[in-house]
Amino acid sequence: MMRAVASSIVCSPHEKHDGYPSGSMVDFACDTDGSPILAVSSLAFHSKDLAANGKCSLLVARDPEDRTDLVITLHGDAIPVSEIDQASVRSAYLARHPNAFWVDFGDFQFLRIQPKVVRYVSGVATALLGSGEFSSEEYKDAKVDPIAQFSKPVVTHMNKDHEDDTKVIVQHSTSIPVDFAYMLDLDSLGFNVKAGYQGNTFKLRIPFPRRAEDRKDVKTLIVEMLRAAKFQVD
Repeated sequence: MMRAVASSIVCSPHEKHDGYPSGSMVDFACDTDGSPILAVSSLAFHSKDLAANGKCSLLVARDPEDRTDLVITLHGDAIPVSEIDQASVRSAYLARHPNAFWVDFGDFQFLRIQPKVVRYVSGVATALLGSGEFSSEEYKDAKVDPIAQFSKPVVTHMNKDHEDDTKVIVQHSTSIPVDFAYMLDLDSLGFNVKAGYQGNTFKLRIPFPRRAEDRKDVKTLIVEMLRAAKFQVD
């Protein structure tokens, strides 16, 4: 399922231009099964396009300024949210966008994109992270990584108090004498870092030796990795 992202674009067949795709920057949230939720105004061009033809795609970029970072494209059908689901969908949207007071304006309505297929690509680093796609069934069956919910506090702590330790771990894991390294996010299988080397900045994936079971286990694994790195140096 898709979590917080930096940027997203919805593309739909243009109502007046022979069905050629029309793209718009949008905010979105996800309902309980991960289906994207849009809050759209009837005055907007993309709303009219979606009303005429609900087939669309939602492009999600985690870091739009970094072409090597993960990009996801979800293809599906945009349909109006039923009256019975309005309250729960509104709550989900406002939980993601708490300042979106305009969702209660009379010209706004909620749309749910029912996924058909989800494609992902990691930009120019495809040799490392790869690309592929998931069916709608695989997407809906996917679970949010249990460690991801702790990513922000753990990463903040590491970058504030243990930045040198992260650099040592990265140097040991990659054999690259990086000048600096700080964590971006983590999950049960490892963490992502932004590192510098000889004036260049790049991103790396550092895997854990095994899957982390819980937040406490993340600390255990990081300590183990740090000890292994320092042991090799000694």
